[in-house]
Amino acid sequence: MDYKKVFETMVAETSKYLADHRLKTMVLGLSGGIDSTVTAAVCHEVVKRNPDLKFIGVSMPCTTNSVEENDSASKAMKAFCTEYWVENLQAQYLLMKATCEQHYASTALSQGNIKARLRMIYLYNIASVTGGMVMDTDNLTEHYLGFWTIHGDVADYNPIGGLWKHEVYALCKYLFTEVFTDTNDARYQALKSAYDIMPTDGNGVSAGGDMAQIAPGHTYEEVDDILKSYISKKDEPEAQTAEVERLNKVYGADTVERVLNRHRNSEFKRKRLPIAIARELYED
Repeated sequence: MDYKKVFETMVAETSKYLADHRLKTMVLGLSGGIDSTVTAAVCHEVVKRNPDLKFIGVSMPCTTNSVEENDSASKAMKAFCTEYWVENLQAQYLLMKATCEQHYASTALSQGNIKARLRMIYLYNIASVTGGMVMDTDNLTEHYLGFWTIHGDVADYNPIGGLWKHEVYALCKYLFTEVFTDTNDARYQALKSAYDIMPTDGNGVSAGGDMAQIAPGHTYEEVDDILKSYISKKDEPEAQTAEVERLNKVYGADTVERVLNRHRNSEFKRKRLPIAIARELYED
């Protein structure tokens, strides 16, 4: 893939969308991970070419965010944002968690969702009062695995949404090896830090990072291959079955089933929400 073209397209299309909808700001929650950092690099370039725009970045940690993640988020904000700050949401999270637990006990997953939705509230308030939009950072891998929170870390506009996770890594590497090549440049340091850090959800849902949840012992390239191969045959049941058998031989049946189960079980998340009853079912 031509990552120079990929980056240029992301910048151009984001600039066009902002202009077409008369938006003034881009608002982004920065986790310190590779997805939000690459998105920040896109927003930074958009502002360079459109100086009247503003790019606001906020790091919103809770105690489940590691020191490394918080440091990486700080580097990205300082390198790419017009305006930025840290807003620790641990107190707000504990209050909301206690409120939710008055009737039902929470789980690790539901607690992670509370954090994601609190961040959503905070970012959308900024976008509302500054005439802007909230930037989305999910990639195709996360999309097809349901690795995101409904009404949480899903936002308005997503520059990297057409890339698989391993392609996000490749784009990041292109940026710090071909574009921001000075190792003393804050932009190089932010991208390199995000590239090197272990990817996690930042919400403490599972120890060991994202791959511990998805496919332990495997890589994003392998997970992406399983997903792409399976999805490409979705309209051909017999071919899809044959493809699964091939993948089982390559990656092991347990790994393939683990990835595909996550994909199948999150199908409801990929439908247009809210899911409405079709009018034709009750119209004469």
